[in-house]
Amino acid sequence: MFIFGSSVVDNGNNNNIVGTLAKANYLPYGIDFGTTPKGRFSNGKNLADFISDYLDLPLIPAFNDLQIKGNAILHGVNFASGGSGILDETGLIVVNLFLLS
Repeated sequence: MFIFGSSVVDNGNNNNIVGTLAKANYLPYGIDFGTTPKGRFSNGKNLADFISDYLDLPLIPAFNDLQIKGNAILHGVNFASGGSGILDETGLIVVNLFLLS
Protein backbone atom coordinates (compact mmCIF):
# COMPACT_ATOMS: atom_id res chain seq x y z
CA MET A 1 0.00 0.00 0.00
CA PHE A 2 1.34 3.43 -0.96
CA ILE A 3 -0.10 6.49 0.76
CA PHE A 4 -0.07 10.11 -0.43
CA GLY A 5 -1.66 12.95 1.49
CA SER A 6 -1.39 15.59 4.16
CA SER A 7 -1.45 15.57 7.97
CA VAL A 8 -4.65 13.49 7.90
CA VAL A 9 -2.57 10.40 7.04
CA ASP A 10 0.99 11.55 7.89
CA ASN A 11 2.66 8.95 10.11
CA GLY A 12 5.90 10.72 10.88
CA ASN A 13 7.38 11.88 7.58
CA ASN A 14 7.97 15.39 8.90
CA ASN A 15 10.06 14.21 11.86
CA ASN A 16 13.28 14.25 9.84
CA ILE A 17 12.58 17.31 7.67
CA VAL A 18 14.81 20.20 8.67
CA GLY A 19 13.21 23.63 8.48
CA THR A 20 9.53 22.66 8.75
CA LEU A 21 7.26 23.85 11.53
CA ALA A 22 4.70 21.14 10.73
CA LYS A 23 5.80 18.45 13.16
CA ALA A 24 3.87 16.28 15.56
CA ASN A 25 6.62 14.29 17.28
CA TYR A 26 5.83 15.70 20.72
CA LEU A 27 3.04 15.34 23.27
CA PRO A 28 0.05 15.31 23.15
CA TYR A 29 0.18 13.93 19.58
CA GLY A 30 -0.09 10.15 19.46
CA ILE A 31 -0.78 9.64 23.16
CA ASP A 32 -3.04 6.70 22.29
CA PHE A 33 -0.54 5.14 19.87
CA GLY A 34 2.16 3.59 22.00
CA THR A 35 4.46 5.08 24.59
CA THR A 36 6.00 7.99 22.66
CA PRO A 37 4.80 10.41 19.98
CA LYS A 38 5.54 9.07 16.50
CA GLY A 39 4.86 12.18 14.42
CA ARG A 40 1.21 11.47 13.67
CA PHE A 41 -1.15 14.45 13.65
CA SER A 42 -3.71 12.42 15.58
CA ASN A 43 -4.33 10.83 18.93
CA GLY A 44 -3.68 7.36 17.62
CA LYS A 45 -4.23 5.52 14.37
CA ASN A 46 -5.12 7.51 11.28
CA LEU A 47 -7.32 6.54 8.33
CA ALA A 48 -4.46 4.85 6.45
CA ASP A 49 -3.71 2.72 9.54
CA PHE A 50 -7.33 1.57 9.74
CA ILE A 51 -7.34 0.69 6.03
CA SER A 52 -4.12 -1.33 6.39
CA ASP A 53 -5.65 -3.10 9.41
CA TYR A 54 -8.75 -3.94 7.35
CA LEU A 55 -6.56 -5.32 4.56
CA ASP A 56 -4.57 -7.31 7.14
CA LEU A 57 -1.35 -5.44 6.30
CA PRO A 58 1.32 -4.34 8.77
CA LEU A 59 1.57 -0.66 9.63
CA ILE A 60 2.93 1.17 6.59
CA PRO A 61 6.25 2.89 7.41
CA ALA A 62 6.97 6.56 6.77
CA PHE A 63 9.08 7.24 3.68
CA ASN A 64 11.44 9.46 5.71
CA ASP A 65 11.95 6.80 8.37
CA LEU A 66 15.71 6.34 8.64
CA GLN A 67 15.27 2.55 8.91
CA ILE A 68 13.56 2.29 5.51
CA LYS A 69 16.29 1.63 2.97
CA GLY A 70 16.71 0.10 -0.46
CA ASN A 71 14.03 -2.32 -1.56
CA ALA A 72 12.03 -1.91 1.67
CA ILE A 73 9.89 0.76 0.01
CA LEU A 74 8.69 -1.79 -2.55
CA HIS A 75 6.48 -3.34 0.15
CA GLY A 76 4.56 -0.10 0.74
CA VAL A 77 5.40 3.26 2.19
CA ASN A 78 3.65 6.42 3.38
CA PHE A 79 4.60 9.62 1.55
CA ALA A 80 2.05 11.84 3.33
CA SER A 81 3.37 15.05 4.84
CA GLY A 82 1.63 17.41 7.25
CA GLY A 83 1.33 20.91 5.86
CA SER A 84 1.36 19.73 2.25
CA GLY A 85 -1.07 20.98 -0.33
CA ILE A 86 -1.72 21.42 -4.02
CA LEU A 87 -0.37 24.97 -4.13
CA ASP A 88 3.25 25.91 -3.36
CA GLU A 89 1.93 28.61 -1.01
CA THR A 90 0.23 26.07 1.29
CA GLY A 91 3.23 25.49 3.56
CA LEU A 92 4.26 29.15 3.44
CA ILE A 93 0.99 30.24 5.00
CA VAL A 94 1.82 28.33 8.18
CA VAL A 95 5.33 29.81 8.32
CA ASN A 96 4.07 33.36 7.78
CA LEU A 97 1.41 33.00 10.48
CA PHE A 98 4.07 31.70 12.89
CA LEU A 99 6.44 34.57 12.12
CA LEU A 100 3.72 37.20 12.53
CA SER A 101 2.62 35.97 15.96
